Amino acid sequence: MPRILFVSTSTTLGGAEKTLSTLAASLDQREFSIAGIVSLKPLGFYAQRLSESGFKVQSLDIRRMPGYSQAKTLARIIREERPDIVHAFMYQAIELCRLVKKTSGLPFVLISSPRVNYRTRSWPTRMADRLLKGADDLLISESRASRNFLVQKLGYAPSRVSVIHNGIDTSLFSPSSRKPDPDSIVVGTIGRLDAQKNQGVLLKAMAALRHIPRLRCVIVGEGPARGRLQAQIRRLGLGRSVELTGESRDPVRCLASFDIFTLPSLWEGLPNALLEAMACGLAVVASQVDGVAEVVTSGQDGLLVPPADAAALAQSIARLVEDAGLRRRLGSAARERVLKDFSLPAMIAGYTAAYRVILARRSSSS
Repeated sequence: MPRILFVSTSTTLGGAEKTLSTLAASLDQREFSIAGIVSLKPLGFYAQRLSESGFKVQSLDIRRMPGYSQAKTLARIIREERPDIVHAFMYQAIELCRLVKKTSGLPFVLISSPRVNYRTRSWPTRMADRLLKGADDLLISESRASRNFLVQKLGYAPSRVSVIHNGIDTSLFSPSSRKPDPDSIVVGTIGRLDAQKNQGVLLKAMAALRHIPRLRCVIVGEGPARGRLQAQIRRLGLGRSVELTGESRDPVRCLASFDIFTLPSLWEGLPNALLEAMACGLAVVASQVDGVAEVVTSGQDGLLVPPADAAALAQSIARLVEDAGLRRRLGSAARERVLKDFSLPAMIAGYTAAYRVILARRSSSS
């Protein structure tokens, strides 16, 4: 039975981490054996969950950028676990696995899943990527936009980059009748507090909508932009209408408290939070960027607005606040869209097929 070792930069709450955790837990164990999960950084939420489910989880406990010492440690783990496939998630894990494959002589297939933050890397890390990228047997992108970036901007061979969309457990993320405050309309978003997610433009939109007394905004997440967002809330006088809740380990409960979901990001791959909100039957307003536009058809199963356009965001939110029927229609269509094209079984089937193909290719060439 083929053995798979997953290697991730981190196992904290995040989109790539969630995909890895879901994949490891959902693969058919009659066909694949999970050799373990290795986190470069200290163990986080998903590592704990996987460990509790019986998976072998290890950490390299890296606090800064990895180097040759960590590559030797990872090589030792791979030598001991003897995986047929090493599947790496996120930039640092991918580069370390590439380095191990190039220098160790260990006979494993390397599959890499780079995420959208590749486009924000500095030139030294881009140079490292260029030097090491030939080690991958296959790259898997979560959206066509991410694949296009790898091929067109970073020079990867089109034949080596596939697309497997993220998938959502639609039995877990489903419409809820729970509405704790029927006298208010809650606009919510879930995501790391940083420049990419651009929650500041949502605050500007809320300031423009302050004339709607029943409108509230809930921002779920944690990150380096918290202080800046708190200062912006004070400056705009939004203390009574906007809440920063911090990180949540229960996105289902958070989404059940929203009437409208918004994703004001400047760029995205294929955000799980958006898919989860749509699966819950929420009307969504999102930036028209990258993989988001592969999911949402504006006016059909959500509303799309130009990124960083507070006025357009405010206008779309106001439209949904004023029209409950439109909220229901868009929310229902959003769930149908996820059921059709972004379900968890579809994602698992995609990865299973990719593993089979790469292993068959390896077998035929040996």
